[in-house]
Formats: sequence, structure tokens, C-alpha cells
Amino acid sequence: MGDQFNIDTANSNVSSFTGQVDSQTITVTTTGNVDTGSGFATIKPISDGSLTDLIFTPAGPTLFGDFSFRGQLLDAAVGTVTVTVTDNQGDPAQTFTFTGLGSNADFASIGIEAVLGSGETIKTVEIASTFKEVKQIEFSLADVPEPASLLLLGTGLLALGLVRRKRA
Repeated sequence: MGDQFNIDTANSNVSSFTGQVDSQTITVTTTGNVDTGSGFATIKPISDGSLTDLIFTPAGPTLFGDFSFRGQLLDAAVGTVTVTVTDNQGDPAQTFTFTGLGSNADFASIGIEAVLGSGETIKTVEIASTFKEVKQIEFSLADVPEPASLLLLGTGLLALGLVRRKRA
């Protein structure tokens, strides 16, 4: 779906850390301390700990248009994960509930994607459940027109305006 979220260095017994998607920094805060690997790594609760909530906050609120992840749930999760997304436009947070994911076995990638052309991007995304592990986190850069495309569009609209003006 997107580009890999990579953790720069392995972390031990932390509730906050950062990682990168391309060159963009994303801060992660957790409810329950975690251990991580480095690279395209797994996030797990510390030994005898629990992991129930992760919040991903990109450095810029207009960078990413989608988010996905895989993982494994404990029995207490009853096969359910809740994903809550706050967008860059100040709209109320949107909550999505995914069910039937099972427990103690990997579940397939799940995630969210902004409606094409909506201008919505991810300010924060929160995933909540009772996790055994969270892994393979991906984000995709938002569809933002390149400056050259905007210039071309602007030039075309200006030319269209001049043609209409000559006809009038």
C-alpha cells in the first residue's frame, strides 16, 4: 500500500520513539512500554507488559494520505482493532472498527486511505486493541500536485480566460 515506516535504532522499554517514512519523521507514543527492533521492525510490549494503544504523529500534518499495518492480537482483544484518524482539516476524528481478526495469529494488513482529491491528510492515527505485536507499518505520501503541474494548470486557465475575453 505505502512506504515502510523504519525505526532508526532498536528501543527497549520506551513509551515514545521516532521512525521515518522516506525522509519524513513520525513520532509514536504508546500505552504500555514497548521494545522495538530497528528497520522495518516489530513493536512488542515489554516482557510481562501490555500494549493497548499506539498513536502515530507525522512531523507535518499534510504529508500522508494513507496508513496500514499488520500485527497479532491477544485473546483479550476479541479479534477487534479500532483505528482513529484525525485529519489536517480540523474535522472531527473518524473511527473505524475492524473485527474478526482472530488472536495469537497474524492478521492481514488493515488501514485507511483518504478519498482521492479530498485534500485530507493524516494529522494523527491511533490504533487500539490488546496487541501481541504491531508490524509492517506503512504510510503513503499524500497526492499533492507538483509545482510544475500547478503552473501548467494555472497557465492553461489563464489562456482559457484570455480566449474567452477576446470572444466577448
